[in-house]
Amino acid sequence: MIFYRFMRFLGKSYFRVRLRIRIEGEEVVPTRGPFLLICNHVSDIDPLLTHVFCPRLLFTMAKSSVFRFWIIRVLGPKVGAYPTRRFRVDPQVARVTLRLLAKGQAVGVFPEGERSWDGELKDLRIGTVKLLLKAGVPVIPCGIIGAYEVAPRWGKFNWKSIGIRRETIVIRYGEPLVFGSHDSRMAREKALPLAMEKVRRALERVVQ
Repeated sequence: MIFYRFMRFLGKSYFRVRLRIRIEGEEVVPTRGPFLLICNHVSDIDPLLTHVFCPRLLFTMAKSSVFRFWIIRVLGPKVGAYPTRRFRVDPQVARVTLRLLAKGQAVGVFPEGERSWDGELKDLRIGTVKLLLKAGVPVIPCGIIGAYEVAPRWGKFNWKSIGIRRETIVIRYGEPLVFGSHDSRMAREKALPLAMEKVRRALERVVQ
């Protein structure tokens, strides 16, 4: 965790210089105990922003393909990233996530499953919402606003240049959602439609 905290310090310093960062509502983030942070996903820099600026140390899922690069394989786990397979059910990732939560950790999730092409909120992954229901921990919605304009999926972020005109990025936290624990598959299926609606509405509020 020492290395993780050091990298957070470096990342925060860099982004504070490179961009105008505004944090809203961080007082709702629990100071202790497990929770899930659910974020919209519009840019490559979203995971970095959540890791760096979340008040708590955060573990997040990262698509397994990026772990092909040695630097990600070596440094990713040291800064809270663990691999997941996209577009399919990954029981191992669910087990890792639940174990982290059981230890009182905070876990970040992008419930859309991938970056948006147009900056708009996309459909939520059913498996992700089922995981929220099974976990039974507070769910904190987080909206990242402005990252699409800085580094859209079809573009790239210029890591070297620090221009005179800095873009503004807002990281906005919303009120926690509490679903309770749904241990059985039947209970999760029954609660799923309402949970999907609640999660989407919560994300829509924080990205506006």
